[in-house]
Amino acid sequence: MLDINLITLSFQDPRLERHFCNSYSRRYRFQSLLAMKVALALFALFAVLDWLLYPQLVKPLWGIRFCFAFPALLLILFLLVGKAYFRHGQQLMVLSLIVANVAVVAMTVVIPAELNDVYVAGLMLVALYGYTVARLRFVWATAGNWFGVIAYNLANIWWGDASHWDLVAGNFFCISTNVMGMVASYSMEYDSRRGFLLQQQLQRERSQLNLLNRHLEKQALTDELTDLANRRSFFEHLHEEWRRARRDRQYLALVMIDVDHFKDFNDTYGHQAGDECLKQLAVVFRQHVRRAGDVAARLGGEEFVLLLPETTPQSACEAAEALRKGVAGMEIRIPQQGLLVGHHISISCGIAAAVPERELNPESLLARADKALYQAKALGRNRVACSVAGDAVENCPAKAGGGG
Repeated sequence: MLDINLITLSFQDPRLERHFCNSYSRRYRFQSLLAMKVALALFALFAVLDWLLYPQLVKPLWGIRFCFAFPALLLILFLLVGKAYFRHGQQLMVLSLIVANVAVVAMTVVIPAELNDVYVAGLMLVALYGYTVARLRFVWATAGNWFGVIAYNLANIWWGDASHWDLVAGNFFCISTNVMGMVASYSMEYDSRRGFLLQQQLQRERSQLNLLNRHLEKQALTDELTDLANRRSFFEHLHEEWRRARRDRQYLALVMIDVDHFKDFNDTYGHQAGDECLKQLAVVFRQHVRRAGDVAARLGGEEFVLLLPETTPQSACEAAEALRKGVAGMEIRIPQQGLLVGHHISISCGIAAAVPERELNPESLLARADKALYQAKALGRNRVACSVAGDAVENCPAKAGGGG
């Protein structure tokens, strides 16, 4: 069951009702304007019927049609074409319905009762227009068309010459048309509101699904512990940046990082403290990855890597040395027997940088960086080593080594 007033067909939530009204106006604007234009053309065309059926009454009939109704309807159409449609579209449309009803009722009064059956039928055409073609909402269409029924009765009682039986016959058809029109209008708007709610629900579910997909995608490409890129994500970036560097003839640099004596740290303080250590290191790594294409990733355990596009070997050495110094100044606070014990850690870095050639591949650059890292650890750790041409490995000029 929809959360609506079943009489007025309005949502109980005012914000939802406003949203629906705006959506309804946008959806049916073209149809409403087209219906108004067609109705205006037919209303003018029926002047031919005035002339054919009642040539002696053409003057008053055309006066009602072209001096009152047609200019008023034309003005309403002009207003509807502008921005007023979105603010007062329903009110203007129902005003056109009232103008048409008044005009037809006036004609039924002018024409003798025994001859005005055709124009009583005109009230049914107006009702058909209001309830279905114009896409007026149920409440507005009902108000405008029942105004026409009341006006027909009052005008013919006060000014017309219709007999009681003529009014009974006219009301039979007019009221029947309105009842059927109300059913049709009610059903159409009810379906529109239900479809609107289903669309809103679908949009919410789609947004939630997109959010979940982004979360799952992030999980698939992010290391759960450190929130850095994981191994899969790193290799995707590596191959992508390798292709870009080869196309643009630019350097691509890798910095392999290993936490010194991390196994001893884990054995001494426990794996929970080890995890906390890696988290704090990840914060430092992120601080040294500032450009859009740079990537910091955890390959596994205590092994990390920085991917630095458009970075020369010298610049990569400087970046790695700055990172090494930043980590060397850290103190990890570990709870031990109710106290926070400070522990200094260090990292070793291996660097490889190259302008990609066709005979090379990303894995060869990774192997060179790994070899440089092995050399940095062999030389005493807490230092930076760089792979140069061929298989040679040397200490970076910027290093400030020291055993760790």
